[in-house]
Amino acid sequence: MPKTATTTGIVWAVFGHRLALEGNGTRSLADLGPKAVSEGMPRVGDAVTVEGEVTPCEIKVSRLVLADGTVHIIARPEKGHGKGDPDAAVRLVRDAGYRVEGPPLRKLRHFEIRGIRDGETFDVHVHDDVGIRKEKRIAV
Repeated sequence: MPKTATTTGIVWAVFGHRLALEGNGTRSLADLGPKAVSEGMPRVGDAVTVEGEVTPCEIKVSRLVLADGTVHIIARPEKGHGKGDPDAAVRLVRDAGYRVEGPPLRKLRHFEIRGIRDGETFDVHVHDDVGIRKEKRIAV
């Protein structure tokens, strides 16, 4: 279970969708997420309370309370990536001119597929969202 924290402070800087807060003698960086930036979001000098998951460098905000008591719930996408379709990944590799050797190996963000093209062996990385991203020649 992720570690969560709540902190209250004054916004001393805004960097896109991140707020730099100062309060209780400490400074914190609060990430609202790119979809949260809109009208009514805090500005420099505003007092806010943020609650969310703590990472090594910031708080991933899930709840933002403004000085007037307005509460913004910030939805975060699920962690990890989609399951991906191994058959579609193999089709992409074949369409790129490779002969596929063995099953696709699932990694966190992509499939690795062993392919042979022009007599050379490659590890082909097929990402869920963009197709073939990397073709790494390997010695067999």
